[in-house]
Amino acid sequence: MVSNERKRKKANTLFAALLATLFLLGLVTGMLIVHIADTRRRDSLIAGYEEKIKSLENEKEHIKESTTVYVPERKRIFGKIPGNSWNIDGFVLEDGFMAYYDEEGNKISHLGIDLSYHQKNVDWEALKESPVEFVILRCGYRGYSEGGLVMDERFREYAAKCNEYDIPMGVYFFTQAITVEEARAEADFVINLIKDYTISYPVVFDTEYVSEETARTNTVEISDELRTDMIIAFCERISEEGYYPMFYASENWVRRNMEFERLSDYDLWAALYYEENDFLFDHTIWQYSSTGYVPGIDTEVDLDISMVDYAAFVPALRKAKIEEGMIKSVPASEDAYIIPEEDGEAFDG
Repeated sequence: MVSNERKRKKANTLFAALLATLFLLGLVTGMLIVHIADTRRRDSLIAGYEEKIKSLENEKEHIKESTTVYVPERKRIFGKIPGNSWNIDGFVLEDGFMAYYDEEGNKISHLGIDLSYHQKNVDWEALKESPVEFVILRCGYRGYSEGGLVMDERFREYAAKCNEYDIPMGVYFFTQAITVEEARAEADFVINLIKDYTISYPVVFDTEYVSEETARTNTVEISDELRTDMIIAFCERISEEGYYPMFYASENWVRRNMEFERLSDYDLWAALYYEENDFLFDHTIWQYSSTGYVPGIDTEVDLDISMVDYAAFVPALRKAKIEEGMIKSVPASEDAYIIPEEDGEAFDG
């Protein structure tokens, strides 16, 4: 009887010891699991912080190496629509070519020409040594009847020569678009043509009157709103690829066929064949003659002057696009924007 009681007590003691051991083992295991989880969580946090630090360092290095473009703003006059801000007395003929001087007497204009297959013989060395500072090439056009997109037959040759002789170059496309979608397609066509060349001047949407009655833009109704929408569509697409968009038109074409007040985000290349620049609307390049002559070309050419030095910043825009750089505007002056209070009606078009 006593022996059985001892056995029972011994068994209870062993069971209690086993329970205690299991409890301690569970406690230690739990603590170990928590420690491992905490260690993993800590390691994960550390790895995350290290990744963020590395990302910030890479971003800092990218910013240091990427291109920052400073685009100069300019003095502009706004009434109901943007008006001509250039001083008419600042335009003068010098040695047979037009020039522009600002109010301080500084020459700020740059002489240019536009070329296409019509100018078949170009002496590029002579042109390089001439007063010409930039060239705008016709890169292509849309056909009058069937509407096909066509590259100017001299474009690649002339574009390569401009780059070879370090002559700043822009391009224009003669549109016959009748829908917004076609205008975007024209922009894509141009982007594909110019991607292998250095572009230092604007990429221009050339919209103008066509005398041929069967031309597709004469056979459908194009409202002022639609034409403006097409200009915007082309310019937006060009800008997306890091190029500087512009549109070309005469004063009458602007006045009668577009909503110019919606186009203040884009520069205008103005066609006005006259010795005085009394063009009504805001513009940055003036095509002032269609019967000019310059050294290196034995046929008539269109003569232009630009009041903006596009070559100073346009090439960097494309580089900034490729490198994901930054673009900043630099105000021309405190009175860069002038808003007439009383004579706004003068710019009503």
